[in-house]
Amino acid sequence: MTDSARSRREFLYSSGALLGGAWLAAHLPAIRAAAVYAQEARSGEAWMFAVLTPTEARDVEAIAAQIFPTDETPGASEAGVVFFIDKALEGFAAQALQPVRQGLEELRTEWGPFVELPYERQTELLRDMETTPFFATIRTLTVMGMFANPSYGGNRAKVGWGLLGFEDRYVWQPPFGVYDAQVTNGDARGGDQ
Repeated sequence: MTDSARSRREFLYSSGALLGGAWLAAHLPAIRAAAVYAQEARSGEAWMFAVLTPTEARDVEAIAAQIFPTDETPGASEAGVVFFIDKALEGFAAQALQPVRQGLEELRTEWGPFVELPYERQTELLRDMETTPFFATIRTLTVMGMFANPSYGGNRAKVGWGLLGFEDRYVWQPPFGVYDAQVTNGDARGGDQ
């Protein structure tokens, strides 16, 4: 390798590291704030929400618990799905915030607080609205919150992944084969040939 090629490569490496470090430094307060928010919101000690009011959050949690109920396995309540839905309505699903609020308001106006209705009445009301866009949105966000990465606010304690049998490992061991024969056999040629 020539000195000019080496110096260009070193320049690119150092520039990339510098830019990455600058980006991280610039965004560190936002990253830290998001991590603190997620930890506090999921702690169960206080209901802290980005866009939902506590009243809306309780009704959304009750609806999510109807969609993915608790039985012998954990449901939406144990997974903290309401926190995922709140963050989704602030972020990627922000366009659904007003329709969700309108649907919650219509429920509240017609029947009172959804969370205070008997379980059987909740089930009946949701069956009547199964084909509405409001219900479709809440159902989609509930399922996403059950199985999303816990860093997004739902799937608390990875209960959703446990239901699927998903193994959350940070390092996966590839199957051995010809490509790594040198490591396994000490064969510098790359396998049996």
